[in-house]
Amino acid sequence: MSGKEMHGKLNLEEVGRYFENKGYKVQKLEQLWRHVTGQVKFENEKLFLKLASTKEIGERTRNEKSFNESANSIWKKYIKTFQSPKVFDEGYFQDKYWFIGEFVFGKPLAEVKGKISDISEKDIIKTAEIAKNILEISDLSLLPKDREHLKEMWKVRIHEISSGWSNNCKIDTKALLQYIKDKSGYMETASSHGDLTPWHIMKTNNNVYYLIDSEAAQMGGLKFYDVAYFYHRVYTKLKRPYLAEQFLKIFKEAYKWTEKNDKEFAPVLASRIMGGYFDAERDGVTSVELNREMEERLYGGVM
Repeated sequence: MSGKEMHGKLNLEEVGRYFENKGYKVQKLEQLWRHVTGQVKFENEKLFLKLASTKEIGERTRNEKSFNESANSIWKKYIKTFQSPKVFDEGYFQDKYWFIGEFVFGKPLAEVKGKISDISEKDIIKTAEIAKNILEISDLSLLPKDREHLKEMWKVRIHEISSGWSNNCKIDTKALLQYIKDKSGYMETASSHGDLTPWHIMKTNNNVYYLIDSEAAQMGGLKFYDVAYFYHRVYTKLKRPYLAEQFLKIFKEAYKWTEKNDKEFAPVLASRIMGGYFDAERDGVTSVELNREMEERLYGGVM
């Protein structure tokens, strides 16, 4: 739920030599933002490499590795709707964390600036099932005491994060900020992937769905955060309101949504709308108009 962290530019030749010396055949390396990512081979098997560009970003990278490992071990029998890439190796390059894992041979459900900009109804249904399945992991991970403690922490945190976004937006978001403060008492905690978007769900030719980029995953996150995140991103960044509404409707039916859930969902979605204004002024993709439209719908109680 934070903005972009500072990142460092790594020397790809040095990175390549490091992994070649470890016995990997490097096929591709690139750094588009805060990670060096690439393709390597070991004993003729194609693998995926992810290397943090700073020590601090490595904390998120380790989190992704841990999520992937748990999905392939302690949570495996409870996960029915998706897979996560297996992890094969990990270490440090100049105090920067890296891991090497399974290469997913598939395509994202949609891309912000790519050729894939629509999502099939089948994939929308599957995404709703995935979001529901992630929430179910909470029952394995959180004790009642954890839930109450984390709920209080999240009240403070969501105020701080939302205030930070509000203070750094040119758009007047005072009403939205007050709404978040007024409704935050309804929030509950649950597990979340933390970055559930169409471009972080890969679908293989065999119709297997993989969750990738789980750097922001939390077992004690906000309940319905993934639902709000996917809904908001499809609506305002992919600019497909109809698909977003379809997803939310399908999820609510599958979850057996109640009025209590409406109250829990509202402040979480409001925080995503606040983040949307912040993003729109920086990414050149998120629609301010659609974000404002969603805000008005939220106040009108028509979500």
